[in-house]
Amino acid sequence: MRILITGGKGNLGGRLAARLVERGDEVMLFDVHDQAKEELPAAADCRTVIGDISRRDSLFEAVGGEEFDSVFHLAAILSADAEEDALHAWSVNMEGTRNVLDAAVKFGIGRVVFTSTVASFGSNLPEPVSVDAPQWPESLYGVSKVAGERLGVYYHHRFGLDFRGLRLPAVMAPNGAGGGASAYCSQLYVDAVRHGAYEFYLKPSTGAAVIYIDDAVRALLGIHDAEEGNLRRRVYQVHGVSPSAEEMAAEVLERMPEVRFTYKADPARDAIVQSWPFTLDDAESARDWGWRAELDLAAMTERMLAALTAEG
Repeated sequence: MRILITGGKGNLGGRLAARLVERGDEVMLFDVHDQAKEELPAAADCRTVIGDISRRDSLFEAVGGEEFDSVFHLAAILSADAEEDALHAWSVNMEGTRNVLDAAVKFGIGRVVFTSTVASFGSNLPEPVSVDAPQWPESLYGVSKVAGERLGVYYHHRFGLDFRGLRLPAVMAPNGAGGGASAYCSQLYVDAVRHGAYEFYLKPSTGAAVIYIDDAVRALLGIHDAEEGNLRRRVYQVHGVSPSAEEMAAEVLERMPEVRFTYKADPARDAIVQSWPFTLDDAESARDWGWRAELDLAAMTERMLAALTAEG
């Protein structure tokens, strides 16, 4: 297949591109940045177009005449950065998503996979949180993702676009994305290896639904490849594990007892994380396209520490 990945130079985009290339797909990366978050050999030969997803002409110029089969729309401004620059976040997350959907319709791209988030929900929901639970997010990032889900479903009904949304938990990765309230999920490991210490901006008991990047990529491929006839909805969600900050620290300390963890809660970021569901009910993903998380917290910790230690 011929596939476009927006936000393709990000960590998730790069890992996804590598998997697609390995299985024989032709991939083009579209990103505002020219440097990859993580250089992966399998993705090294992907074509890259530098452009701004919020500028319609920039995206249309890249897509026109390419005859893509699918788009993975990963480009977004994450939660903490969105609160700092709401206008920019609105432009990228809202206008950018509309531009992707319009490009898909205009240029005959058959399928759009849209990454949504646990942050699309608000607080005080019964756990585990159903895929159909009310979505009243408490961050602009979450608001933009709810709107993206609804807009994609509208394009499915209005234009017949094969839109597929996937709500992800916080993604843990060796070179995890910054700019989100969930950045601690990756940064605690980075600082543990490189500096021997990490200060959480959360309370020790605060935690969130977390998924390792390898499982996140598997989920994106799974929903993309699912037979249309098996899908009973347009938006799904997946779950990994649900550790608190102190439980994540404990896993590191079992392997690196010399590391020093401290806690200095930032009210804004702690409140954002606490507003998210702790457990996402992913039974419908298991039923309709065979989803199952492979990694628990111990396995995630092993992979993180091994990858970071290998980097030096």
